[in-house]
Amino acid sequence: MKIAIEGMDGVGKTTIAKMIAKSENMLYIDKPLKEIFDTEIINGKDNLASISSNIYKLDDEILKAWFFGMGNLYTFIKYKDRDLIIDRHFASNYFWNGSDRSKNIFKNMIDLVGKPDLTILLYATIETRLKRIYERNPNDYDLADKEKHVIGYDKMIDFLDEFQIPYVLVNTENKSINDVYIEIKEFIRFLKNELHVKNKVKSKIK
Repeated sequence: MKIAIEGMDGVGKTTIAKMIAKSENMLYIDKPLKEIFDTEIINGKDNLASISSNIYKLDDEILKAWFFGMGNLYTFIKYKDRDLIIDRHFASNYFWNGSDRSKNIFKNMIDLVGKPDLTILLYATIETRLKRIYERNPNDYDLADKEKHVIGYDKMIDFLDEFQIPYVLVNTENKSINDVYIEIKEFIRFLKNELHVKNKVKSKIK
């Protein structure tokens, strides 16, 4: 079972993903490119941050889509037999690096690694997200990054719809982390039942 947790910064992705991973005994995956590149801190930056910065400076949508999509390919190759909770996946990559010009790259990646069994897209308003980021760390650079001060969900939803990736939209506004966790656990329960039925059908066919 592979579940992707998506959403804008400050929506609660990491907290929820770790809670689900622990309760469901799944492997939590975050920034898989860090496993590929040396993350030793040099002059205040690790190698991945420096390489990513150089990729963005080139400002080429095709290159960005392939580079950041490499994390998805790596995860599939290394952990393809594991149950995974993935903190950011195709939808986030497409939001930040995708366009009509690079859409074919995403199609190729999905063909290679397959779709998550479920994508959980967490939602909150810009004001709520910025408040959460501030409470988490008043010095977080995302607070000053105007690119993060966008709604962002329409582009992710359009992508998920176009590529027919199963997803649920979970509004976290005015909800505690525990409320969101309980809601998501219900979706996972339905998913596990559905996958169980599919596997039984497959075994009968064999």
